[in-house]
Amino acid sequence: MAVVGSRVAGSDGLEQAREVGKAIARAGGWLVSGGAVGVDAASHTGCLEGGGRTLVVLGGGLDHLYPAENRELFARVVESGGGLVSEVEDGQRAATWSFPKRNRIVAALGEATVVVRAGQGSGALLTAGHAARLGQRVLVAGGVPGAEGEGLRELVAAGATEFDTVEELLAALGLESATRASAAVVDPGSVGGEAAALLGALDREPRGADEVAHRTGLLPGAVLAGLMELELLGLVERRPGRGFARRENGPRGA
Repeated sequence: MAVVGSRVAGSDGLEQAREVGKAIARAGGWLVSGGAVGVDAASHTGCLEGGGRTLVVLGGGLDHLYPAENRELFARVVESGGGLVSEVEDGQRAATWSFPKRNRIVAALGEATVVVRAGQGSGALLTAGHAARLGQRVLVAGGVPGAEGEGLRELVAAGATEFDTVEELLAALGLESATRASAAVVDPGSVGGEAAALLGALDREPRGADEVAHRTGLLPGAVLAGLMELELLGLVERRPGRGFARRENGPRGA
C-alpha cells in the first residue's frame, strides 16, 4: 500500500501516519512511500514498529540519500528486509523536479494509495492522481480541518474513499488487523520449517529480530516476516521496544 502526505503535517497527522503504517504492517501488507520528512517518514517508521517491511522510492541516486536526516531511517528499512528504490543512476542528486516524477512509481508499486494529509498543491495529490489513472483505489483521512485537509477534500470530491480509523482503513483495503486475525487455536507442534526454527529460538524473555536471526541463521527479512506470521497465529507476542517473545498460553481468545 502506498502511504503519502504532506511534509509539514502537524503532530496529529504524523501520529495518524505512524498508526496507518503500523496497522498495514501488522495486517501483513508492505508499505511504499517516498522517504520525505513528514507523513512519509512517519508511515515508514510505523511500518517498522509494526514488524513490517517497507520500500522507500528515492528522488535521487542510491548514493545520494535524501533527506540526510532520514538516513538512519533508511538504514533501518534495509536492515528490516525492505529496500530503497530509484530509477536514476548513481551520482544524481535529488532535485525539485525529481520528486513529482518519482511519485508515479510510489503509486504504481502500491495496490492502493492512502493520503493522510494534503494541502492545496501537495505532491501527495500527484501520487493520488497517478493511482487513479492506474485504476487503483485512493483513500484519504476523513475529518481533517483547515489547510491540511484541503487536498483531501478535493480528492473526496473526485471519488476517493474517506476513513476515520485504521480499522475502517483496513476494512476498506480488505485487510485484517493482527488483533482480529484468526483466533483458532494453533498447536505449536504443528508448525514446521523456518517457523519451527523461529519458534524454537524464542522463549518467554523478549529477543530482538537480530538476535533471532543470529540464533537461526536466517536472513533478517525472513525473520521479521516469519515472526509476524507467528504473531498472527497467536504463538508469538511483540513487546514494544524489547522484541518478540513466545506466547506460552496460546493465542488470544483461546
